[in-house]
Amino acid sequence: MRNPLSMAGYALLSIPILLTACGGGGDGAGNWPVLFPTPAPTQTPPPTPVATAQEKCSIFAGASLAGAALKEATLVPAAAGAAEYCKVTGILHGTLNFEVHLPTVWNNKLLYAGGGGWDGSINITPVSPSGATAGYVLVASDGGRQGDALDASAFLNNPTAQADFGYLSIHSVNEVTKEIVRKRYGSDAAFSYFEGCSNGGREALIQATRFPNDFDGIVVRAPAYSFTELFQAFVANGKALAAPGGQLSDAKVSLIGKTITAQCDALDGIADGIVSNQEACTFNPAVLRCTAGDADTCLTDPQIATANTIYSELKRKDGTTVYPGWGPGGEDQGWPLWVTGSAIGGTGLQFQFGSGLVKYWVTGDPAFNVLGFDPEFYSAGLRLAATTLDATPDLRSFFGQGGKMILAHGTNDWAISYKGSIKYFNDVATTVGGASTRDASMEFFLQPGVQHCAGGVGPDTVDLVDAVAKWREGGTKPSTQNIVATKLDSTTKAPVLARPLCKYPTFPKYKGSGDVNSADSYSCQSS
Repeated sequence: MRNPLSMAGYALLSIPILLTACGGGGDGAGNWPVLFPTPAPTQTPPPTPVATAQEKCSIFAGASLAGAALKEATLVPAAAGAAEYCKVTGILHGTLNFEVHLPTVWNNKLLYAGGGGWDGSINITPVSPSGATAGYVLVASDGGRQGDALDASAFLNNPTAQADFGYLSIHSVNEVTKEIVRKRYGSDAAFSYFEGCSNGGREALIQATRFPNDFDGIVVRAPAYSFTELFQAFVANGKALAAPGGQLSDAKVSLIGKTITAQCDALDGIADGIVSNQEACTFNPAVLRCTAGDADTCLTDPQIATANTIYSELKRKDGTTVYPGWGPGGEDQGWPLWVTGSAIGGTGLQFQFGSGLVKYWVTGDPAFNVLGFDPEFYSAGLRLAATTLDATPDLRSFFGQGGKMILAHGTNDWAISYKGSIKYFNDVATTVGGASTRDASMEFFLQPGVQHCAGGVGPDTVDLVDAVAKWREGGTKPSTQNIVATKLDSTTKAPVLARPLCKYPTFPKYKGSGDVNSADSYSCQSS
């Protein structure tokens, strides 16, 4: 039997012969019948125009998205080391303003920058240098109010403003930002991070405890995590200063600071002007007691009482601790602004912030005499305020979804005591089931000689966003990344000194030789 496929091929080959026999060959193939028509050429559609960065930016101007009214959308050209980005501004429910920077060249990550004080304005510049240079979508908001960061009057009988500032504004703006990112890039951010200092540090911990799925990694700097307790300490310090004879002149403050430096500086192996072994540094103001009348070289008894109030734990009448007090160091730089107020007209920022909480949140009386405030009498109001303002140490859900956290605090911070961060770090261990569970997802670093968020004699520049990203994305703990903190010249921005960033409770100790301004001359030690 013949192969049917061969027969078919034979039949096809015979077609031209048969056609020729019928007169179809001749001298023109065009006379053949069209048995197999040639398809018409396919028309290739013109390429879809690629939208320019300007066009991709302009679509946000005046748009409504996820409940927000977007206002400005401006393409900002690259300049001075900053890459090109689209600046988008918007507002939620009429009072919560925000800003988003959408880089033309995106690293597929988002970084939310926290606020400060009572908020009231937008500061989108990250504390960590890489936040501004690595291609992040940047986000910031104003906490739900516009005005001076010292002015708490907007919260008087205003539940919306209280909720936005207390816990809701970051989460609300973050939800809108997700939609903006999807519309601009066609996908979600692969990783989202948050960094904040002071109130921004409190916001960071609010996010981790109330909205644990919002961010993959969080940098918490000098957090005011317990507003109600911290501000009670502010008021107590203000009362001590206002007591007869309790005020401290700049000369007296300088005396205290120099005495502490002379006593504690060499405890880290070298007298370099930075007290690094903070745990070993103790100070009793009574050593400066005047013995032959008042003078700039000594402290009177009322002044010693003021200093003791500041350094000591604030306790309730039942003996329980409200706030741990401040550690010694950096008084000459920090007290004129935060404590005595000599640098700003006579009332320190501590008392100004404390007064705002008392007047506009706890008592509801703008005319209230804060020097007469009795926390015991207003304990119910303080507890109610705490439910909105204060962050708990319960990070179980944040850790459970893979979140990583870095906590850092300057030891010369006269706004928020580093001792409060030590307490929080310890409380987290208690809450999550032990230090090993905490340490798998959280690390804590003290920054010797650093004032509030920045400044001071110590190295205050350190990139913790880069560190937390490496931890969250690559599994490398910050304490194993050989992170170096630097101090930059205020004019040239060149590094003038550096120290290794040491995991608590260790500190940078001088090795005994080498350049005192080089991080290589120090190692992290516990004693």
